[in-house]
Amino acid sequence: MKRIIICMPNFIGDSINTIPAIELIRQVFPQARITLLGPSFLKELFEYDPRISYIIVSNKRKKNYFRNIFVISRCRYDLGILFTNTFMTALLLRLALVKRLVGYENEGRGFLLNFKRPLNRNVHYINRYAMLVNEWLGNKFTCLPTLKLYYKQECNFHFTNNNPVIGLYLGGTNKRFRRYPEEQAIVLLRMLRNYNLVFIGDSNDAVVQSAYVRQAMIDNVLDLSGKTSVGELVTSIANMDILITIDSAAMHIAAAVKTAFIALLGLSTSPTSTILPRSQTGVFLKIENNLINEADYIKNITPEIIYRNVELLMNRKKDRNDTQQGRSF
Repeated sequence: MKRIIICMPNFIGDSINTIPAIELIRQVFPQARITLLGPSFLKELFEYDPRISYIIVSNKRKKNYFRNIFVISRCRYDLGILFTNTFMTALLLRLALVKRLVGYENEGRGFLLNFKRPLNRNVHYINRYAMLVNEWLGNKFTCLPTLKLYYKQECNFHFTNNNPVIGLYLGGTNKRFRRYPEEQAIVLLRMLRNYNLVFIGDSNDAVVQSAYVRQAMIDNVLDLSGKTSVGELVTSIANMDILITIDSAAMHIAAAVKTAFIALLGLSTSPTSTILPRSQTGVFLKIENNLINEADYIKNITPEIIYRNVELLMNRKKDRNDTQQGRSF
């Protein structure tokens, strides 16, 4: 296989979950040129990934659909792997004359695929993508490769002291039941006043989170919400000591760049068993307490509980650093 094209998912977190599967492909075909086809954020998310040669941005508008057929057909791909589930993506690659297609058998598209397997929505996303590739390879592998997201090696924010940096993504109004409650958020910020705090998020989050900062009346706060590109967001998270986040893309980014994180889980968009990052650096907080309404779950995660876990993760990091320094002597 000299040229491989991969149809990527539409969300950042899901795209990060494909990385172990992409690594399996790279291990078997180390000389192949791998192209990603998907949303525009892929250009920044995978900009520094040496496994990826090229990225084609897809667009659902009809004229761009036919343009992509032309662009893809010119490259004469030997293999197409579809991590997406739609009929149209399979048809796109077939019309673009990709020689062999591997994907999930759903939406009646099985006749377009050379290798197909049923889509099991109860399986974790990371395993789902890796299983598709591994089964096509004849179950060559037993273990998942390490999840690693490459990013620009720089520090893109600075404080005037050496205190640890805590990132916060508590969600804006558009996050609805996933958003951390306002009153509890302000209490949490005051408890974290001895740390350097960095807010992240989109422009909707910026409105809410900037209000939190004003009400908490604390110093050493940098609000980057609504001010970073995807690539800058990845670099920012990589430079944090701990990230406190709701169920979000930021949670998956933290896991992929090995930043310790605390995930505040309320009502999720998918079953948590299928979406939580496979990470040794994360703490997942979900407290149901026999509540009937799932929308109330996140209210049970008190600022005190979050703060205790911040201290726990900071102590773990200190112990690791002390151990590493001891080995260097």
